[in-house]
Parts: sequence; C-alpha cells; structure tokens
Amino acid sequence: MPRSTVSAWTCDYDACPICTAPERDEMSMLRCAVLTLLEQGRWMACDEIPLPEILSAGGDYLSRLRGAVGDGIPMPAAEHWAWLKAELRLAVARAAGLDAVSTLDPRIGDVLTTAARLPERPLVDLLDLAAEQFTKLHTQPRSA
Repeated sequence: MPRSTVSAWTCDYDACPICTAPERDEMSMLRCAVLTLLEQGRWMACDEIPLPEILSAGGDYLSRLRGAVGDGIPMPAAEHWAWLKAELRLAVARAAGLDAVSTLDPRIGDVLTTAARLPERPLVDLLDLAAEQFTKLHTQPRSA
C-alpha cells in the first residue's frame, strides 16, 4: 500500500463506512476513493460506460467529480492512481467470484474480461457487491 502524501482527509459523506470507522488511518482517503469509484461505477455502467474504462479512469473521474461537487470527494495524488486502479480491479474480480488475495493475481484480467461482457443490470449488481465487500473488508475490527 502506498503511504498517503495528502494531508488530513475530510469526507463530506457523514455515513461513509470507511471514513467513520473507529480505526481510521492514513489509508482512509485512498480506501474512500476506491469505495467512491465503486459506488459511482454503478452510475457509469448505467450510462453504458464500459467496465474497463470505469476501472482505468479512476483518478481522472475523481478529478472531474471533485471539480463539479467540491472538496468532499477524495482526490488521491497522481502517484497513487496505479494503486487505485489495481485495488478497483481486485475488488471487482473478488465480487465476480475470484479468490484472489493480491492485485498481482494473473487471473484478474480474465475475470474482468468476462465481467466486461455483462449487460448493464448484472454489471451494476456486480459493482454494488464489490462496494459492499470492499466496505466489509476495510471496516472490520483489526485483530491484535
């Protein structure tokens, strides 16, 4: 995981499960960015934006969204965009059923290629599941 070079992050969404977690750390902003993109991805899929574009244009999309909405949108530094893309790909591949434990799993590409062929509604459902699983993974209390 990259170390965040961004100063304190304030999320405008009072119920954000990542930013309101009791064990918030320097990665909270980056995780919030992943969750934001997964949640926004469902709207992008409804607009017939292909899955590969949803997963690869995260940093640019967050920049445009922040410009339209304001400072409450997480905006990772450009050097974190590759990490963001890899985490998005992993989250969606896991939601599609892949038992991957690393962003380097060579099977991710094949799973995402298959997922990219899904019609709109199943793709939206897949992105919803990815957001749900990602949230659960990153808000569980850490064991000692």
